[in-house]
Parts: sequence; structure tokens; C-alpha cells
Amino acid sequence: MKSVIRLISKLSVITLAISLSFGTYASNEQLEGLTCESKKQAIEKQIDYAKKNNNSHQIQGLEKALRNVNKHCSNDDLEAKYKKEINEKSNKVAERTKELEQAKSKAKDKDKDKDKDKDNEQKIVKQQTKLADAEKELNEAKTKLSDFYKELGAK
Repeated sequence: MKSVIRLISKLSVITLAISLSFGTYASNEQLEGLTCESKKQAIEKQIDYAKKNNNSHQIQGLEKALRNVNKHCSNDDLEAKYKKEINEKSNKVAERTKELEQAKSKAKDKDKDKDKDKDNEQKIVKQQTKLADAEKELNEAKTKLSDFYKELGAK
């Protein structure tokens, strides 16, 4: 009985790992193209690669992805998605800026106790790190939109 449970557990882990690797593969492919046309080209390139390696499961998944891009992809929708992402990231930066200012304000209001000063410094550093991360994400979203426009213009 224990050996059957072990076998099922191992098979479950293997199946999960394979499923996750296909999911990661598909999501990485979507990142290669920013416009509908570049998404199609990236998928077609991977289909060719999968055909050369006789990977029928991968071919099926990629062909499905290509059908979905052909059927549902719109550059207008992609542009709106990239702009929405910038808006969300801008809001996050504003929120993180506010949190940092609150942490700094609390530090000023506290007594000059050294232990509390250390805690306040740590909180401020933590908020500064969160703000820097949010700003980085915002810059990446802006770069993505800029690259999208460049790809559109290159047609």
C-alpha cells in the first residue's frame, strides 16, 4: 500500500512539473511579441522548432495559441492593456510614496529612543525598497508600451 502511495505521489509530482513547464513555456512565448503580428511570428517560429524536434504535444499547444492569436488578438486591445498596466503601476508608485512619507512622519513623531529609532529606520528602508520596486515596474511597463509603438511603426 505504501509503495502505491509513493508511486502515485511521484507521478503527481512529475505531472505537475511537466504541466508547469508547459505553462511557463507558453507564457514566455507570449512575452516575445508585443504586437499581434510579432506574437504570431514568435509562435510560428516555435512551431517550426517543435516540428524539427518531433514534439507533438508542444506543436498542438502552440497551434492552439496561434489560432487564439489569429482569432482574438487586436493591437488596439494590446495598446489598452499596456496603458492600463502603466496606470496600475503609477497608482502603485503613488501608494508606495504615500507609505514612505507616513513612515518618515512616524519616525519624526517618535521619541528619540534608540531601539525605536532602529525600528523606524528599518521601516523607512523597507518602504524605500518597495517604492523602488514599484518605480522599476512602472518603468518596465512604460518601456513595454514604447516598444509596442516601435513595433507598430516598423510595419
